[in-house]
Amino acid sequence: MVQGGGRGSGARLRPRQQVAQDADQAAAKGAPAEPRGRWCPEENAGFLSRLLFIFVGGLIKLGYRKALDADDLWDVAERDKAADVSKAFQRHLEAAEGVVWRAMWRAHGRVFMMAGVLKLVHDCVMMLSPFILEQLLKELQGEGSRLVAFGLAVALAAGSLTETLLINTYFHILFRMCAHLKVELVDALYRKSLRVSSAAKGDLGAGKIVNLQSNDAAKLWMLPTYLHMVWSGPFQILVVMGLLVRVIHWAPALAGLGATLALIPIAGTVGRALAGVRRRLVGFTDARVKLCTEVITGIKAIKMYSWEEPYVERISALREDELVQIRKAALLGSVNDLVFSGGSMVIAMAALLTFAGMGYSLTASIAFPALSLFNLLRFPGKAAGRGITNLINGKVASDRVQRFMDSEEMAQQNVLPPAAPGQAAVDVAGGSFAWQPDAEPLLHDINLSVPRGSLVIVVGSVGSGKSSLLAALLREMPALAGSVAVRGRVAYTAQDPWIQNATLRDNVLLGAQLDKQRYGTVLEACALQPDLDMLPAGDETEIGEKGVNLSGGQKHRVALARACYAAADVYLLDDPLSAVDAHVGRHLFDRCICGLLGKTTRILVTHQLQHLPSADHVVVLRDGRLAEQGTYEELVRAGIDFHQFELLSESEEEGTEDEEQQGSDSGAGKARSFQGQKSFQGQTSLERVEEAVEEEEAAAEAAACEGGAGAAIEAGAEAGLPLGTQLFGDGAVQAQAQQPAQPVQPAEHAAPADATALVVVASPMGSPGSTPRAPASPRAKGSGKFKPAPGPVMAPTRKGMLDPLPSSKIIKVEQRSEGQVSRRVYLSYFKSWSPYFLLPTAVLALAMVERGLQAAANYSLSSWTDDTESAESSGGDPRVSFYMTLYGTLAATSLVFQVAKAVTLVVGAVRAACLLQERLLACVVRLPMSFFDSQPTGRLLNRFTKDVESVDTTLLASVLSFLSCMSSVLWSLVVVVVVSPVMLAMLVPLSVCYYYLQTRYVRSSREIKRLDSLAMSPIFTHFSETLQGLVTLRAFRQQAPFQQRSTQLLDASNRAWWPAQCINRWLSVRLEMLGITVVFLTALLVGVALPRDAGLAGLAITSALNLTGLMNWMVRQTTELEVNMNSVERMIEYYDEQPEALPVVEGRRPLPGWPQQGAIEVQDLVVRYRADLDPVLKGISFGVRGREKVGVAGRTGCGKSTLFLALFRIVEPCGGHIVIDGLDICSIGLRDLRSRLALVPQDPVIFSGTVRSNLDPFGHAGSDEAVWEALAQAGLEGTVRAMPGGLEAKIAEGGGNLSVGQRQLLCMARALLRGSRILVLDEATSSVDTATDALIQTTISSAFADCTVLTIAHRLHTIMNSDRILVLHDGTVKEYDSPNALLAQPNSAFRGMVEETATHRTTSKSGQLQKTVSAKVASSYLGRP
Repeated sequence: MVQGGGRGSGARLRPRQQVAQDADQAAAKGAPAEPRGRWCPEENAGFLSRLLFIFVGGLIKLGYRKALDADDLWDVAERDKAADVSKAFQRHLEAAEGVVWRAMWRAHGRVFMMAGVLKLVHDCVMMLSPFILEQLLKELQGEGSRLVAFGLAVALAAGSLTETLLINTYFHILFRMCAHLKVELVDALYRKSLRVSSAAKGDLGAGKIVNLQSNDAAKLWMLPTYLHMVWSGPFQILVVMGLLVRVIHWAPALAGLGATLALIPIAGTVGRALAGVRRRLVGFTDARVKLCTEVITGIKAIKMYSWEEPYVERISALREDELVQIRKAALLGSVNDLVFSGGSMVIAMAALLTFAGMGYSLTASIAFPALSLFNLLRFPGKAAGRGITNLINGKVASDRVQRFMDSEEMAQQNVLPPAAPGQAAVDVAGGSFAWQPDAEPLLHDINLSVPRGSLVIVVGSVGSGKSSLLAALLREMPALAGSVAVRGRVAYTAQDPWIQNATLRDNVLLGAQLDKQRYGTVLEACALQPDLDMLPAGDETEIGEKGVNLSGGQKHRVALARACYAAADVYLLDDPLSAVDAHVGRHLFDRCICGLLGKTTRILVTHQLQHLPSADHVVVLRDGRLAEQGTYEELVRAGIDFHQFELLSESEEEGTEDEEQQGSDSGAGKARSFQGQKSFQGQTSLERVEEAVEEEEAAAEAAACEGGAGAAIEAGAEAGLPLGTQLFGDGAVQAQAQQPAQPVQPAEHAAPADATALVVVASPMGSPGSTPRAPASPRAKGSGKFKPAPGPVMAPTRKGMLDPLPSSKIIKVEQRSEGQVSRRVYLSYFKSWSPYFLLPTAVLALAMVERGLQAAANYSLSSWTDDTESAESSGGDPRVSFYMTLYGTLAATSLVFQVAKAVTLVVGAVRAACLLQERLLACVVRLPMSFFDSQPTGRLLNRFTKDVESVDTTLLASVLSFLSCMSSVLWSLVVVVVVSPVMLAMLVPLSVCYYYLQTRYVRSSREIKRLDSLAMSPIFTHFSETLQGLVTLRAFRQQAPFQQRSTQLLDASNRAWWPAQCINRWLSVRLEMLGITVVFLTALLVGVALPRDAGLAGLAITSALNLTGLMNWMVRQTTELEVNMNSVERMIEYYDEQPEALPVVEGRRPLPGWPQQGAIEVQDLVVRYRADLDPVLKGISFGVRGREKVGVAGRTGCGKSTLFLALFRIVEPCGGHIVIDGLDICSIGLRDLRSRLALVPQDPVIFSGTVRSNLDPFGHAGSDEAVWEALAQAGLEGTVRAMPGGLEAKIAEGGGNLSVGQRQLLCMARALLRGSRILVLDEATSSVDTATDALIQTTISSAFADCTVLTIAHRLHTIMNSDRILVLHDGTVKEYDSPNALLAQPNSAFRGMVEETATHRTTSKSGQLQKTVSAKVASSYLGRP
């Protein structure tokens, strides 16, 4: 192997681990070494190594010995680094005034023109081959000198070698340009997505934006590859015509030129039609991808609603429209290829037949140089056709990308300096805001001034504009009038928290440096320490995409911790208390919002009205207007009725009770930590502690609210509270226990397991301490205050999802196949063409016949020239008419077969594309939820975008090229061997050489292509994740770190993509050299060693010349076909996943009216998430009577959600039975089960479309009246009637133009419309105001009076009116009875929960400690004054 000089110019590959060792050795010897850890052999390769691509040899060898992985790949070269390339492009984009194609030209125009000069030189050298061939045949025809013939053979080989080196250098330059364009375009789209306005993002949809990156950008960055052929093709055709003039005279050459000119209008018409088809196609593709995105992201809701089949049908309908355009595009592309590739045959026919018709003698020295020139037209014709097609696709893609780049951007201002003392931190003057600049304002005349360090609470009914107000402060919602000033750094928590697919620590830090003390303080304040204790790897546990393995409350607390750790000046908190339990809510409000953040400016949106007295300022929003504002006392004195936001029932007392119960159970209390100098020895009852702090309790509470946790500690110490005592604002106390020194309580006095007091070991600076538990003594006579211990915050059911995965990874690493693509993949693809492989067989036969006819036409040309020479020497008849007819017939017939082959291929390939996508979709929607929990959305979408697009278009072209090459190579070999049988002996070593090169190339290229496919998925995933959390990212000013992460992913992708291109060049150079060897040896054999007549010699050399390019193309197409089969491989890999149970079990289908009563019997139910995990539900048994209303209560992690998942068979029971109206649900199909149940989930899932399509997507409601009635019962009728279009009003992707509360109400209306006998409510009103909650509770009691209702509730007011309460604890049934019966039991766990509420206290502005309304109501339940 020739060494080109420089390290890395040799073929030896040094693994990455050896780089550091070599650097150390070089340093020890005093020799220069490459930078530690970097490894890119191309950078240090010498001239000859670069010219012949010798530096690639090491990677080829390693790839032959083992399956390559990411660590085996080179580092990105310095000049190819994404960060530098993208920065340079941004400068060009700015100079080009944002016009993408101009920026592309500014960045690469000079290099592109230099490559064009190289191409021009190559084209000129290429034209020498027919001239040299002509001279060689003249020597043979005239029986000239063998030495001259040898020299001409050497010249022929030298010209071909020069041509090879030029064309490979040319392509290497262009592919490097493509690598840069890939970085530039993907980065530009990502940067734009960080700036795009929320309104523009909502209009486009995340699916379409991701499609721009995955498909449109790819068409643009691959555009330069064949773009020069747009001029080079016609140039080569004109030069060939010029050379033909000297070979066959001007008239026949003009005939050929006329045929060429006649093809141009056809090509133009086809091009215009193709452009129109392409524009329509991308529209259908966008719609399909958008719907696929929504289905994948909302798959859990779709499964529970049993909507899989209807949504598959909707996607299939869009796919049919898409396939119509794909079929048209493929047929037009085939016509385009026929015009350019078949054009060479038409031109040859026109020129040669005209030549013979004019009476000229067709000799070998004329026919075969002419035929060689005609063969030169094949590649430029085909490449020009591809270049025009790519240009058309690029123009469409460029227009789409440009429209996105021109879309409206968010006007984010620089961070203002923090507010000075006495200055407003947030100031809005005369503000009117709307999502669109030309739309009606959603917020009117907002005037708000928030002093530095104050707590502002924003309240209002659903849809009043609370979240919109925060969006306006973040500048997400543009100001139509007025001004907005937010001084200092901002932290934000969204109502629907954004959680990254990263570790819990990374989610909290959000790119910031770790400060352990601050980090620990934040975790404690946000009540996350118990979660870390439960997680398998603590804060290093990976959180699944969108927080799939976290509960709603956990997501809010992680988001709140992220905000706290940011140490901002202004905090915008959008309802973070709505999804947490009472004890956690108390902790968050007091230790976090009033404690840790006590000195910052806070704007809190909440429905928890019990916190209003603690606010410095209260803002009341109504219909987008700031209706009232002031302190709580001022508003009360002004007669503001806060009961308008509370639960209204038959009596004011009941309404107040429900509202306050909601508030208390959703996070009402105020926790304060106190430290002293002495340990609190022994067991202390709540009564004793309460008596100890009664006098100073109010002062401590007031100090806590005003001065944060520190002031509370100080006040507690002054009160003489013992060390370790934790006092809650409601008067409940938790005590630190030393080793027990007291006797064990009798069983009859022992507190139930759910009613143990939490024992807190206070730790300095608020850092988390250990939390041992000790039982609490109930007060004497059963009427004392009583504090049940919070259960583990991390649900065991969700924890179980994490346990068995290595390194606590919930998202599995994407798997890739290794080695040769299996025969199963090929069979799956070609079986999809047609039954019994009819179409693949037909295409193969047509390809062989087509190329056979062309070979026969060339052979007839050889016979024609021989007969002409014989006739000239003997004076006989050359039979010109016969040969003209024969040659024309064979050539024309080959064109007919080419058309038939193309049409058959398109029909089969499009049918395969249809079936493969259909099967993929049908397979994916039937996979269990555990599969989706471990797969990021970007990875699944990659199957439905990149892989589907590859099968639609790229694979079709690969199959066509492979068949054409294979048949041409076979027939060319046949011709060479027939003319010169001696070549048969050379085929053996030649075949060995080709096999050697192909096996090494294929093994490396195949694995690198798979690595490239894997490296693209994280780019899509990161893009999708960024779009989902865009508002949060911008609020935290995290655009730059996330953009940097995007460039790192691009570098990782190019580490796989660039070696693949270098390997292609390595192969091309060596295959071309082998081909040159074949041509040289053929010329020596037929011209020097064993001279043949000129006709056969010309045919042999022409076939060998043709074979040179064909063998090169054949090996590459074989590999390209296998590489593109990787898309099929990825599409069918999910076939082996275990699907859910059958949707329908024939012979076990329930009757049409089932369930009629709604009676549920749970018998010894055991549920575990995986076989290797402990059960979550441990043999529970209970019964629900028909039409009964049952509330399900219990601490987080007790199994409530698991029970409901088992009811819907999202998780299959592994023991016991669930029987509904006498029918075991495991014996029937999933569709029959889930379609008969109604659900209102905690996290509402809304799809893009209209209000009607979200309520009744498949027209089962029967009439508009039924739909409006459901909306009225859900309290959403007025909102929908006010929307443009009513039921046909547009709903943005994910319900982006609705508040979270409105989305929950829409889900409620959906359940009402379903009319099921069994309704499941999973915290269905957590994001609505209490007045709307009251309406919903009334609706449930009336509209579902004849239904069985199961309600999961953390807030007790939602289940207090239930017929029975089911209390779960640690996967078992703790209690099950009516509320009154449970409340009558002193040691009841449910009573403990209610007593906990009865201890809630609040602090007035005067500093007086008083019971909350919820405490009074809970006391009334308990029969206390």
